[in-house]
Amino acid sequence: MNEENNLEQPQETLGQALKKRREETGMSLEQLAGALKLSVLQLQRLENDEHELLGPATFVKGYIKSYCRELKIDSQAMLELLPEHVEPAKKSKMQSFSRRTEKEANDSRLMLFSYFILAVIIGSSVFWWWQNSNQNIEEPVTTVMPNQLESSDISPDLAVAAPAEETIIQPEADVPTTSNETQSQVAAQPQTEKADPEHSEVVMHFNEDSWVEIHDGNGDRIAFGVKKAGYIMKVTGPQPFNVVLGKHQVVDITFQGETIDTSHFAKNRLAKFTLPLTE
Repeated sequence: MNEENNLEQPQETLGQALKKRREETGMSLEQLAGALKLSVLQLQRLENDEHELLGPATFVKGYIKSYCRELKIDSQAMLELLPEHVEPAKKSKMQSFSRRTEKEANDSRLMLFSYFILAVIIGSSVFWWWQNSNQNIEEPVTTVMPNQLESSDISPDLAVAAPAEETIIQPEADVPTTSNETQSQVAAQPQTEKADPEHSEVVMHFNEDSWVEIHDGNGDRIAFGVKKAGYIMKVTGPQPFNVVLGKHQVVDITFQGETIDTSHFAKNRLAKFTLPLTE
């Protein structure tokens, strides 16, 4: 019966044997771990027969020898209890591949995010440049007559007063064209119309570019805009004429055939006066 009981009892494992010897010496896991320069977790796995978690068989055997040497027990007898050990090489390899794949995925996400930020910066720069270019192109420069100046050619003092477009209104004389006799009668009466206050004439010769605005005696604006150098402008209408000139010193003026002197007006400033001149 005793022999049968001995056969039925399970054989003591390596971990159980090591733990039993350690407890007999009264040494704790923490004390033994400090003496062997190992972690408590490694010793627990060794005593729990979790050899596959400790690495290759060479490492496990080294842990066992150090364990036995510290407790002064026969290491050879303990090594005989070590089962056939399967090294977790495949598992380590899979873990390494998994970590590398995860690292590559993180790098790819970081690279995509960097590209997105770079694209946003470039897109914003292009949009800003395009918007500024459109603003420069879309600046209104409206001209009615080919001899008018653009607003950029006007001096700073005149830019405030001179709008971009120009309109010249000249009243047309009702001259009948039904017969040659009537046309001859109209042509033969220039002196009479010149003396008529309702048909007074102002002639301006522009030696340089200048801005001008003229209102007749009825308050109608009959000239307005920028005139280029060499332009001769003639306007007629009821007097008095209210005149505003940008560069009066570069404009020769005659009213009803008489030269008008504008030298007493300040240079580089708008000249405002009425024709005929009032003292």
